[in-house]
Amino acid sequence: MQVTEGIILLLYLVFMTVIGIYFYKRARTSESDYFTAGQSINAFVGAFAIFAAIASSSSLMGAVGSGVTLGLPYYFTYAFGVLAALPLAMFLISGQVRRAGVKSMPDFFHQRFGTSVQILSAIFVVVAMTFYLVPQLTAAGLIGSYVLGIEYTTATIVLGIGFTVYAALGGMWAITYTDLFQGMIMLFGVVILAGVIIVDFGSIGNMLDSALAVDPEFGDVTQPWMSYFGLFIAFIWFAIISPSVVMRNFASRDARTARRSSMGGTLIYIILFLGGFFITIAGVTLGTVDTLENTDMIFVSVVQEYLPPILGGLILAGLLAAVMSSADAMLLAISAGIAHDIYKQHINKEASERFVTLVGLITMFVTVIIGIIVAINPPGIIAVMVGWVGGFLLSAFGFPFVLGIWWKRANKYGAFAGMLGGALLFLILVSLQILPTNAEPIIAAPVSLALVIIVSLMTPAPPQEQQARVEMYHSHLDN
Repeated sequence: MQVTEGIILLLYLVFMTVIGIYFYKRARTSESDYFTAGQSINAFVGAFAIFAAIASSSSLMGAVGSGVTLGLPYYFTYAFGVLAALPLAMFLISGQVRRAGVKSMPDFFHQRFGTSVQILSAIFVVVAMTFYLVPQLTAAGLIGSYVLGIEYTTATIVLGIGFTVYAALGGMWAITYTDLFQGMIMLFGVVILAGVIIVDFGSIGNMLDSALAVDPEFGDVTQPWMSYFGLFIAFIWFAIISPSVVMRNFASRDARTARRSSMGGTLIYIILFLGGFFITIAGVTLGTVDTLENTDMIFVSVVQEYLPPILGGLILAGLLAAVMSSADAMLLAISAGIAHDIYKQHINKEASERFVTLVGLITMFVTVIIGIIVAINPPGIIAVMVGWVGGFLLSAFGFPFVLGIWWKRANKYGAFAGMLGGALLFLILVSLQILPTNAEPIIAAPVSLALVIIVSLMTPAPPQEQQARVEMYHSHLDN
């Protein structure tokens, strides 16, 4: 056990839980409070919250691990895709969906397209976000087993249940304010570690020379072009098609705040990936990646090599923050999908808001147990698993969502066909393994787009009420 690091990690987890307990009463007041923090989050808090929601274990452990094993071009593909995600979301959906006044992505689909599209989207949200929990729990288990000196399985269970407690108790209120702290810790940790690495090497040139001396192929393109392109488009769309990220827009005070939060999150992310670039190079120079049982642990190896225990503990807390900040957002998206979009709207419309939030709370614990079971034997490295989720969400939601916001003629038949067709084609391509890893959305997403357009044009136009909502989404009244 790493005693100093372990104490810091446990204190950090306790602090997050205390925040969840603090917001428990406020969160249970209403569905709006539980799922969207009363739509009252300002731009500063929102920027860190949306950054933390995207900055999962993949952005730190996954990006560095894949960069060390698959080469620097793979790291840059990942980084550039994510960095472009929030500006794209800012122009395409941030202000528009905030004006819709809904609580979740399926709630938006219900408003714009009706019941059938909402139910299908809610099912996909629950499935995708549950699988997305797996790489987060994998990272939590790796960190916990290293720091606490316990088995990977035990660490996964302990930390998984641990971060579910505060998310379930405090809802979006707790998640947003824990994400504020977690985003700051992540940023601080990466900047400190990157700074120590730069000082140790003296210059970026020395760093690159050392890395290439250890691995001459570090700067080479090691994967088929479709893998890079598929990964890039999956991540550049991630802030638009990830329900856990989109929900941050619903929590903003108004449309202007939602857009400003996205821009602020982008600036924070730039700093994170610059730091990750130096950490990736340092990981290569260690020359130990082939000796690791899990290559995603290379980040932890760099921390161990360059930092004393106290600072190392803070960095590992930052890693855990990346895990927790994304996992809690996913849990809330699943919770909203089950409790609000399915139970409240289609099973028990008379349910009290307090009971609906209780259903959401229970849903989180059930979901994390399922995620833990899968994470005990994870199906791939973190970056690849996250790429699968991004590809699935893009193939299913990307064009039905965006065209629903921007195109009046898009109707429920087109949205349903595009959503179902894109998702099924993505799953078929993954199961057949006929394309390079993460290349599936290159085929599935355009098919979804074509289905939305063709089926919408071949069927009756949506009612005037639904078409009028498109104009409302683009009004300039930020209320």
